[in-house]
Amino acid sequence: LQAETKLTQAQLDLANTTLPAPLSGTVTALTLQAGQSAGSASITLADLDSPLVRFWVEEADLDSVLVGNKVNITFESLPDRAFTGKIVRVDPALVSVGNTQAVQAWASIDRPAQPTQFFSNMSVEVEVIAQETRNALLVPVQALRELAPGQSAVFVVKADGKLELRLVQVGLQDFVSAEVLAGVNPGEALSLGTAARSIQTT
Repeated sequence: LQAETKLTQAQLDLANTTLPAPLSGTVTALTLQAGQSAGSASITLADLDSPLVRFWVEEADLDSVLVGNKVNITFESLPDRAFTGKIVRVDPALVSVGNTQAVQAWASIDRPAQPTQFFSNMSVEVEVIAQETRNALLVPVQALRELAPGQSAVFVVKADGKLELRLVQVGLQDFVSAEVLAGVNPGEALSLGTAARSIQTT
């Protein structure tokens, strides 16, 4: 009976020497030595086949950091290559970066066509695409005239040089250009106050 008890204890001791990994990956850091208690050491695993990029944005830009938003990624060590991905996680608490409160987020990297090896702690720049549109009709922001909140118009330059005030429906907008959903046509010239410019599509 005593021998069976010792055998059972030895089997338990052996089973406790095995540390199952919570995921498949590559060991990138190890502070555990043979014979050392696992409670006072650590093993760092990384899934190098599906790397994540951690980045921060200022608290004021919180609205643009949403799970699913696309990102453009540039690595400092690979400046001539562009990578794409999307935000997969946004941490629920702000963090301090320098002296600034920031949102910490994580983005996946789309598998590049060219084989690429990624390493931990690579310096990276991330551009978040909060909204996008394609085949948009663009006009310079300075051509817009706000008639009332939510109501805009432009002055279209006619063939005889006269100006026609025309209501437009505005879509996405930045500091330079505005998307026009209705009201003007490609090729029409707009008055900017001191000059005229043709409407472009992009």
